[in-house]
Amino acid sequence: MNINDIITNVNEGKSVIMYKQDIKAIIPELASRWTVIYVAEPNPPKLRLAEILTKLGAGNKETMKRFTIEELKEKIAQQTRNKKVIIALNNFEKITKTSVEVFEFLMSLPGIILLCSYKKKFKPHAYKLFIAMESYVEEKDEEIRITYALFLIIAGIFVLIYLKIAFAIDGFMAFLVLAALWFGLTIFRTLLFVAR
Repeated sequence: MNINDIITNVNEGKSVIMYKQDIKAIIPELASRWTVIYVAEPNPPKLRLAEILTKLGAGNKETMKRFTIEELKEKIAQQTRNKKVIIALNNFEKITKTSVEVFEFLMSLPGIILLCSYKKKFKPHAYKLFIAMESYVEEKDEEIRITYALFLIIAGIFVLIYLKIAFAIDGFMAFLVLAALWFGLTIFRTLLFVAR
């Protein structure tokens, strides 16, 4: 993770998401330049909004809890109108649908930038927010998906096994080849289904 790349993105107003990084480690560097609010988890959204407002100095957390999510969002928009605020967030993979909507709203505000980290795969509803951010994955953390290639090899082995058995028995050659292909593709599709 290159802190200069993150600073460049923040200067350009882009939100950043990182894989297997602890956000707390880079907060001191960012806090010397901008207001940084650390949120350990994205859920529940109402409490996170109240926590953000409290750290912005808009009141205490107990008072903020009485407002609705929409009122809290409006208050955050007012508080961040003339300044740049970075909301740092670990455990992005735990984000719920409601939290996605809240953080999308926060990202849409000109003064707010999200800095997130995730360690595991996240649910499909989070991809909308994920693709709106700049993604950083270190080379050592990049994963190569060999699932399809492995399944294709296994299916090929089953085709060869089937052909060996079929040629041992008398029959039409074209029928055997088509049946072998059908059998191999069926195994391939079954393995794909099981992998999901």
